[in-house]
Amino acid sequence: MSFTNLDIPFPLFDADEQDASEYVGVRRCTICNAHHHCFDLGIGAAVMVNCPSCQTENGLDADDREDAPCRKCQDVVPFPDYPADDEIVACYDCLRAGKAAITSDTELGMISWEQAYEGLTHGIPGLSRSDFELVDGDDGWVRARLPRETMFELLRTPNYSSIQGERWQFCCRAPMVFIGQWSRERFTEESEDGNGRALFNEIVQGVVPGLWEDQLHDITGVYVFRCSQCGRRTAQWDIA
Repeated sequence: MSFTNLDIPFPLFDADEQDASEYVGVRRCTICNAHHHCFDLGIGAAVMVNCPSCQTENGLDADDREDAPCRKCQDVVPFPDYPADDEIVACYDCLRAGKAAITSDTELGMISWEQAYEGLTHGIPGLSRSDFELVDGDDGWVRARLPRETMFELLRTPNYSSIQGERWQFCCRAPMVFIGQWSRERFTEESEDGNGRALFNEIVQGVVPGLWEDQLHDITGVYVFRCSQCGRRTAQWDIA
């Protein structure tokens, strides 16, 4: 079932809820205490907290649950007093309101709350793009400058489940919409002439011999995206 059918839509995630790696179903939200559809805040995720001294918003690591210095005034921002033995989950409303942030790994580099405020991705070694302004980083890493609202939208979207890690795709200078992990049958259903293999070869990046015949959804994952502006589809894949 899609998140839209669950009445918790995400502009960038148009796939089944089972494809979302952080979705944990209806739980009690750690942040607001409401029962709602919730998302796990694990490694890489943050709880957004205002500094008690200057009111600047900061992200505190939801995995290590430690206090941290404010990014503006350097005063200590205390981690919220959540139950120590419970996992930290954010409900849909809290996530979409920006009270939590889920780090997203993209083809332009990782985006966490720190990068979103800076307006630059963490970067990728040797990144080369003509559609974004690029900024040289350390040790050959290249960062991409993005609109902050674009980056925050990704932080308020669950990641897709993958074998070796996600790599969110971009098109028309914006994040694409994730539309699912596809099987051979799905490619055949989506093709106009019933030739699933032809569609597979058309949209999947870096196809290698034997990939179509591989056990998709078992040892190989194919993750498909659609551009919300031009309609182009593309897919990346990984293998166990």
